[in-house]
Amino acid sequence: MPQYFIPSENIRNGEFFAGPDESNHIARAARARAGDEIEIFDGKGARYKAVIKSLAGDLVSGTLGERLPSPAYKTRLTLCFAVVARPALEAILEHCTEAGVDVFQPVMASRVQFDLFSDWERRAGRLHQVVISAAKQCGRGVLPEVRKPEKLDDLLAAGGAAVFAAAGGLAADEAVKGLAGVSEIKLFVGPEGGFTKGEMEFARDRGAAFMNLGLYTLRAESACLAAASALLTRLG
Repeated sequence: MPQYFIPSENIRNGEFFAGPDESNHIARAARARAGDEIEIFDGKGARYKAVIKSLAGDLVSGTLGERLPSPAYKTRLTLCFAVVARPALEAILEHCTEAGVDVFQPVMASRVQFDLFSDWERRAGRLHQVVISAAKQCGRGVLPEVRKPEKLDDLLAAGGAAVFAAAGGLAADEAVKGLAGVSEIKLFVGPEGGFTKGEMEFARDRGAAFMNLGLYTLRAESACLAAASALLTRLG
């Protein structure tokens, strides 16, 4: 059963109402009718069964049923990925939302070829919609956060546990041994050509761990998904 995003401010007193876009999806794309049962979530961890009461114009409303579980990993993972072109960027957001990433942090590094700083305000809304669509599809209760790009050095200098996806790193099973009990991790995935030697040395000096993703070179979107899944399925 599909689930629909209803902001928490639109859920109160045992009832919900959907905004225009979600109402259009429910009524027209899904062709739902009064009396139909749906699943809704508020993006903050609450998920419910609900029954549609009314479909009037661009407003769908209904009543809440039982509260549903909202599965989540105990490890909070921030994916710090080098800025890429739009198709790959949206693929990273979509598939890594499904994998369980909590925060998307675009990174500016030496070999990054795309500027997301100057275009951020225009593109942020679209990127948020990609995350919402992915969360609806995969059954998440909490929406990941999409942050404004930051420089690699600043993210490392801020401290905290860090893991770099790197060809010379340890196998995933070995890389996670030093992370047992760590509740928050920054996972770094580099640009085409990887992080520079200087960037890697700076990360090593800051105590970062290095994890190998296998025998072959992966595209950025594939590497982000593989790395996030490798960590979360092992750390929980």
